Amino acid sequence: MERKIFHLTVGLIIIKDNKVLLMRRCNTGYMDGMYSLVGGHVENNESLKNATIRESKEELGIDINESNLRYVCMIRKGKNDFYVNVFLMTDKYLGIPKIMEKDKCDDLRWFSIDELPTNMIVADRRAIDNYFSGKVFDEYDF
Repeated sequence: MERKIFHLTVGLIIIKDNKVLLMRRCNTGYMDGMYSLVGGHVENNESLKNATIRESKEELGIDINESNLRYVCMIRKGKNDFYVNVFLMTDKYLGIPKIMEKDKCDDLRWFSIDELPTNMIVADRRAIDNYFSGKVFDEYDF
């Protein structure tokens, strides 16, 4: 049996005043036009928290202290998706979130938890739902 190589990603749920910060992807070749959480691939020899801090700085221009990150859940999608997505959350950061990569993101908005957009990446939506329900492990589409 052939073993597959899995990729590890992080996603960050940023909450403020019962709203979550989402960005709309563009020109990336993956889920363009869909809203997503901040995040990306974990690099070799990088911790999950450090990857989350790096991605937040690169994509939003904000600084996050490692102690302000809390684990939310891990999500694995089935079929031919060889990714394991780990989601963290924070409600404490320094700076004002703004689009730092205009070539990859064309909208950045706070959405009410009760009114998330329909054009949202499924795993990210599930991660937000999991955060509020306390579910720490999720698999779907097998």
